[in-house]
Amino acid sequence: MDATKALHEKNFSLEQVEAFSASRNEPEWLLRWRREAWDAFEALPMPGTRYTQVRGLDLTAIEPVVDASTQKILIPKELKELVEEGTNEAGALLFVNGTLIQSTLSAALKKKGVLFTDITQAIEEEPDLVKRYLQKLEKPADRIHALQRALFNGGPFVYIPKGVAVEQPIKTIQFITESGLGLFSQGFLIAEPESSVTYLEEFYSPHTELESVALQATGSRVHVGRGAQVNFAAVQNWSPQIFNFTRRWAQIDQDAKLRWTLGWLGGRLTMSHIENILDGTGAAVEDVQIFFTSGRQHFDLTSNLRHQKPHTRGEVTVKGVLKDKSEASFWGRIRIEPGAQHSNAFQSSRSLIVENGPRSNAIPSLEIEANDVRCTHAASASQVDEEQIFYLRSRGFTADQARKTIVDGFFEPTIAGIPLPQVQDRIRDLVDRKWQGQI
Repeated sequence: MDATKALHEKNFSLEQVEAFSASRNEPEWLLRWRREAWDAFEALPMPGTRYTQVRGLDLTAIEPVVDASTQKILIPKELKELVEEGTNEAGALLFVNGTLIQSTLSAALKKKGVLFTDITQAIEEEPDLVKRYLQKLEKPADRIHALQRALFNGGPFVYIPKGVAVEQPIKTIQFITESGLGLFSQGFLIAEPESSVTYLEEFYSPHTELESVALQATGSRVHVGRGAQVNFAAVQNWSPQIFNFTRRWAQIDQDAKLRWTLGWLGGRLTMSHIENILDGTGAAVEDVQIFFTSGRQHFDLTSNLRHQKPHTRGEVTVKGVLKDKSEASFWGRIRIEPGAQHSNAFQSSRSLIVENGPRSNAIPSLEIEANDVRCTHAASASQVDEEQIFYLRSRGFTADQARKTIVDGFFEPTIAGIPLPQVQDRIRDLVDRKWQGQI
């Protein structure tokens, strides 16, 4: 029996997609969109790159969350602690096993027309707005991406009206407590002209490991309108049994600025793809990513810059530490279109290998079709300097303390440059926990 037929007989099928859509009374255009995604699922291969193949993920053992009402929702202790910490946010969405269990937004922001809700509710309340941006999404790139499109059952929907400044951060927390689940979400962040917002996403599992694998696939579209300012930060610390596939797509208009700050620490396999479209004169994007792998974790991170208009600026910085038998790959492509004169682009990948065994790959590329630009890239991978370890040990450090101090020094300049203190603290804390062997 081939894999596709087995999937149909087990838990994935077009009939299931149609029944799911009907159970939510979705409009016809959304059902057509889901059907097209299912057709792509049947035609496309699994995701993979030269250094990354998806192994150990049996889709026939994954149960997609399509009916949230059937999920047993218990709020974990760890999630309660995160909620209690979130007193400085202007709004929060909390998802457990794909189900929205709490939604808050300040009355002042609601009065200004800010929307911060689950996409399911947004489809009911603002169908034309959702349709406008949903139909702008790129076609599915692989089988998991198509499955995420066909069966997405939730995700954050953020809309900031023209000229509105959201002074305090807003946050989404996603939490998985059950094995065997397939969570598929679709998120949107729309910042209209001259608006501003800081948005945080956090992805966690319980401190105890799950009994078997789970799958989490997320798609996000970010639109930064003319003159708008968006800070988008995300921290992922899934348990070692979770396969994580994330695709984010951003369009940055004239004189607008987007800053990504991403921290990757957990999961069994993480594949992340970011596509930045600088679509207006003076548009700017900065992408800072930090990763820390251990055990047999495998991270495959892609960040592309596409300069389509003149005087645009893009910068990608990826910095990571590898331990044990883990592996990480970074892929970056800068494309300067013919009309994007006077653009400035830079990408770098730097890895620190703590011991013999890990593998680090960096594959940057440039495609330049304009003759008056500045475009550069850099990549390096190095091992911990034994002379530095000897020096620290001579000052009373243990070997483990010496290596941890070197790792902290490697990360700190990048972490300190993050303009969000709460994200700085979260990444430092998670790096400490991971070094100590805590999930």
